[in-house]
Amino acid sequence: MFNTTTNTEWNNCNSEAANINQNVAKKTHQDAALLKAKTHNEKETAPERILRQALEAALFEALIDYVCAPSENTLWGTIYFSLNNIDYRCVGRVRDFDRVRLKITTLSRVHPTGQETTCEQVLSQLLIALPAEEEPRSRFALELKKTQYWCEWNKAKGIDVNGNASLTNTNRRALSHAELEMAMSEGHPYHPCFKARIGFNDEDHQRYSPESHTAITPHWVAVASTHVTYSGLAKDTKAFYQVELGDKAFATLRARAQALGLDLNAVTFLPVHPWQWQQYIADLEQTSSKKIVDLGQVGDDYWASQSVRTLMNRHRPLKADLKLPLSIINTSAPRHLLSHGIESGPTLSQWIADIIAGDQFFQKHPLIILREYAGIHVNESELFLEADPEVCRIGALWRESLTVYQRHDEAVAPLMALALIEQDGKPFIDPWVQRYGLSNWLTKLLDTLILPVWHLLAHHGIGLEAHGQNTLLLHKEGWPVRLAARDFHESVEYVNSFLAHPEFAPDFPNEPRYAHAKTNQYYWMESVDALRELAMDTLFVFHLSELALVCCEHYGLPEAKFWAMVNACLEAYRSAGYCDPERLDALNYQSPSIQVESLLRKKLCPNAQEYHHRVLNPLSHAPLAH
Repeated sequence: MFNTTTNTEWNNCNSEAANINQNVAKKTHQDAALLKAKTHNEKETAPERILRQALEAALFEALIDYVCAPSENTLWGTIYFSLNNIDYRCVGRVRDFDRVRLKITTLSRVHPTGQETTCEQVLSQLLIALPAEEEPRSRFALELKKTQYWCEWNKAKGIDVNGNASLTNTNRRALSHAELEMAMSEGHPYHPCFKARIGFNDEDHQRYSPESHTAITPHWVAVASTHVTYSGLAKDTKAFYQVELGDKAFATLRARAQALGLDLNAVTFLPVHPWQWQQYIADLEQTSSKKIVDLGQVGDDYWASQSVRTLMNRHRPLKADLKLPLSIINTSAPRHLLSHGIESGPTLSQWIADIIAGDQFFQKHPLIILREYAGIHVNESELFLEADPEVCRIGALWRESLTVYQRHDEAVAPLMALALIEQDGKPFIDPWVQRYGLSNWLTKLLDTLILPVWHLLAHHGIGLEAHGQNTLLLHKEGWPVRLAARDFHESVEYVNSFLAHPEFAPDFPNEPRYAHAKTNQYYWMESVDALRELAMDTLFVFHLSELALVCCEHYGLPEAKFWAMVNACLEAYRSAGYCDPERLDALNYQSPSIQVESLLRKKLCPNAQEYHHRVLNPLSHAPLAH
């Protein structure tokens, strides 16, 4: 419930924002003083978090106009905005990169009604106020509703919206990589629909969500090889499966296929997620005149990762992660796979791995490439009338497990873990900060995270989508050591003219798959600005900004100081001569303002031509850290 006490009228807020008059400053200071009395152990409820992230995204992307009246005595000011002709105030602030942060429990009407203001009421008004057509608006509302449902489902199972497994008192700092993937139940820190999972029912969530820690055994089907496309090592299917599955499981598949009268030389075996089998493929199998043949569940058990559709081998962690399409909606996108990504993933990841192996820079600043080394997908449009050739719902990508590269004295944390808050009310990183000191640890972390990604971008001309789920930190008792990156099939961009060695780049435009492709549609971009945007959006604007917030709120590090440290890292790279200064200037990363992706607008306006807005850039003329 929210406070509805009287404050300065909305129609005066513009002058207040301009003049910072005493009444606003006094009220803002009082709000801040009350907030200071709250401990870090006080967590948001699911409705509060959903509303906060929805409002923050809408304000950040300028979907809703607002005015911020700052305070003379605190970072926190008062943010005023209007929803469906109802005026609101909330303690908040505009952070670097113009990210908006709200203290959602202080949200109140400017004109009180004498009734309590609930999250549900405000969220309903926000949905009406957002610019969207009816269908995407309704879909967005459903995803918000399901996000709250699954948060409450998790809480009933002992896992709250803030990731705390209260019934088991899990110490996430001590978990292995696979265990930590399953324990990070918070979801995306920016998207309001951070746990939508549209398509799952309660039983599905219990069986297939990472939070449930339930073993998953892939289902297998046989499909005529003439309807299948292979990539990477999967092109030699027999040898591939003997190594991947092992002799026993492979022999089981072959025996089952023979028992059903199939010609082993004319069919290909494909793993499918058991949910995908039950909800989608089983019906196709019944109506496809045996174009798809059920072989049942075979092989190892797996754990579900944060992405839900990617599975990690439970008993043989050195074996591949298995990425299987799911016809559900989660966070901001469908969880199917793209056909071109299955075909191109092995080529892209091997290309980048070869570049890194041939550059001595990466010996000092390591970047592990978890290669997508094999892919198989069914050409569904050849089998089913309504299939989309761009979308894969029956196929798989095999990706190297990080365990292959992990040394015995190293632990692993996905980058999104670095901004988490634990049950003790302290950040996930707190033991490391206490052990090494914030400045020393953060300096080493920024070097470890930024420099490999930046060198690949600036020197080689390849942009990675290095967000908190796609990148992983290898550390020794919390001390950053190496960076690993994954998911190249849909997370790589380059500009041919900006590549350091374009002669080694994939020749995608001349492949049949991309015969009618346009620039900016797949991996090759028209402008270097697109590469800068990809790298800065994912690594800085939507990821490191979350860590900056933790360092500010828990360790008193001003965000300006944090970004000064980032800038110092980038300036040290420039000064070391690793890259031609003209290439760095071409990235324009120190421009006073930069263009960033509007993630919520993209969800609400899927047919729009533009999903970007401009924000102030804290790396522009930022003072160096001392």
